[in-house]
Amino acid sequence: LRAAEAVCEASAGWAADRLAAGQEPFEVSVSVTTGPVIFGAVGDESRLEYTVIGDAVNLAAKLDKQNKVEKSRVLTTRETFERAERQGFEPRGSARRLDARRVEGVAEPVDLVALDRTASR
Repeated sequence: LRAAEAVCEASAGWAADRLAAGQEPFEVSVSVTTGPVIFGAVGDESRLEYTVIGDAVNLAAKLDKQNKVEKSRVLTTRETFERAERQGFEPRGSARRLDARRVEGVAEPVDLVALDRTASR
């Protein structure tokens, strides 16, 4: 989650630079989940790609779309957020708890946490 906040902070600076240069700004959002995954190189010698698969990866992809619905920069599951807090994570901005959200492609409602804009250090 610290890395997700850092990515969003860095991208905000880049977007501001683009705007100042008369270019179209953009906004980056990040989704974070935890869980078992399988990772490695897949393919053959003509086309080899590094990939990650698993339920946590699939959920992260769905949460990435949910970022637009929630108008959030960083979106994570409550379970992941609480695990990070137990490890000493403190959000730089505010953390909005979003209970029982319907996420497209997920059968059951999911408890989420949105980390809102962070202050620059």
